[in-house]
Amino acid sequence: MFQNFFSDYLVKLQESNQKWWQDLELSKAAVNSPFNKAMQEVNFDDTAKLFEKAANQPSTLLSLQTQWWEQQLQIWQNVALAGNAANVVEPERGDKRFADDAWQSEAFYNFIKQSYLLFSKTYLDTINSIEGIDEQAKERLSFFSRQAINALSPSNFIATNPELLKLTLEQNGENLLAGLEVLKEDLESSADILKIRMTNNNAFRIGEDVANTQGDVVFKNDLFELIQYKPLTEKVNGTPLLIVPPFINKYYILDLREKNSMVRWLLEKGHSVFMMSWVNPGEQHANVEFGDYVTDGVVKAVSAIEDITGQEQINAAGYCIGGTVLASTVAYYAAKRMKKRIKSASFFTTLLDFGQPGEVGAYINDTIVSAIEMQNSAKGYMDGRSLSVTFSMLRENSLYWNYYVDNYLKGRSPVDFDLLYWNSDSTNVAAKCHNFMLRELYLENKLVQDKGVKVGGVWIDLNKIKIPSYFVSTKEDHIALWQGTYRGALKTGGNKTFVLGESGHIAGIVNHPAKGKYGYWLNDNLDDSADEWMANAERNDGSWWVHWHEWLMGFNLMSK
Repeated sequence: MFQNFFSDYLVKLQESNQKWWQDLELSKAAVNSPFNKAMQEVNFDDTAKLFEKAANQPSTLLSLQTQWWEQQLQIWQNVALAGNAANVVEPERGDKRFADDAWQSEAFYNFIKQSYLLFSKTYLDTINSIEGIDEQAKERLSFFSRQAINALSPSNFIATNPELLKLTLEQNGENLLAGLEVLKEDLESSADILKIRMTNNNAFRIGEDVANTQGDVVFKNDLFELIQYKPLTEKVNGTPLLIVPPFINKYYILDLREKNSMVRWLLEKGHSVFMMSWVNPGEQHANVEFGDYVTDGVVKAVSAIEDITGQEQINAAGYCIGGTVLASTVAYYAAKRMKKRIKSASFFTTLLDFGQPGEVGAYINDTIVSAIEMQNSAKGYMDGRSLSVTFSMLRENSLYWNYYVDNYLKGRSPVDFDLLYWNSDSTNVAAKCHNFMLRELYLENKLVQDKGVKVGGVWIDLNKIKIPSYFVSTKEDHIALWQGTYRGALKTGGNKTFVLGESGHIAGIVNHPAKGKYGYWLNDNLDDSADEWMANAERNDGSWWVHWHEWLMGFNLMSK
């Protein structure tokens, strides 16, 4: 029966695939791209350093190997001889790959699971235990080793995943055929790396299901459109609020649906809200610079709001790289000695000091950056689909391989999830701007240096920012580490408030008070180090939105 099942399945598979595989041309340009060659070169160099240093530290390797053998033997004894006794090694908290009962109850799979987890831990411990390797090289080795190890997880293969094997037998392989159709579609809609769909891309329509808070485009140029939202209260705060979203994502992350829309909540609180929606760059935008997002972006938006409302000053908030643009704008105004056009600035998960970029730093070295610059310049932009996968791979088990298993091996349809729909709605980045971000900001960290970055013909200095600032970061952010955003906050002048929310880069920011889900930490004193600040911070229940709203009201004119 088992043999007949696989025979039938293989016939179906061959019939389904033959023409597709013949027609599908794998891109040799992608495989042999400068980026891939640079990655190979960096990995080779780092691995060579590891082997060189490890050869001179035999006692360290012997200790780790001995420990591994002892624990591996203990796993065997517990599973095979003691009938699945206590586990020697457990999955990390939040690791859902081995949730099925069979991973624990069946000796074969329990042994595979624990052996895999032990190998993973031992391998990464070995990298961290070798002395004499610089920290950046060690971080790269750990990151890319983890990627390879997790790609080879037994949970990703039918033969070693009890849940998958059972499902495939029960459905006579139909789950794999269904998954193959999804894989074909995903391959055809991907760039140079497979972008796995996270949600049903046909479940939402912009302006109807998401981004449906009423508003009008009141200004536009070649770089952005400015949306003015319709008030939801009789009295509206006199000082308008401009939101600057990141230009590497679509604007509506802060206006998904009524239940989690920051825009709608602000309108309900009486704020006059404007939002920028950046253009999705193509080849024609190849020469758009980071500084253009300041001079032709935020500066133009501020002027338009002043003309529309008659107000001489506004409050402004920037999210992620949008906050970096906002800070550069305020510093640009200061360098030009212009009147204060922005009364207060709020920064959501914003890096200003890029010296501590988190796991993104694995891609930040001269060899890889040079290769990306070459590819960007040839294409005219950084493809947003590839950029999206890069960020997903920072949390590969929960943002990549889980969807690989569910979509392609289980053959399940993705759920309808507004946040994941937004996440999949990729945005390109103009070549010149992306190259600047990688080299000038991430690699050389020039934004916090005196005369490090020039915008609109003038050198900008973050210390010249003298307006009140509100910084909010999130404790589990893997894109903009809160310790790094804290360091950036210290580089600005003026009165500063720093708030640390729970959860991550998106869920910690899109945290509607009605949910009562995540709290935040607050400490009025900005110590020299993030750890000192946290040690003396007080946790508060509820969303940081409420605290921010109260802070914002201190910079509003009388309601009108």
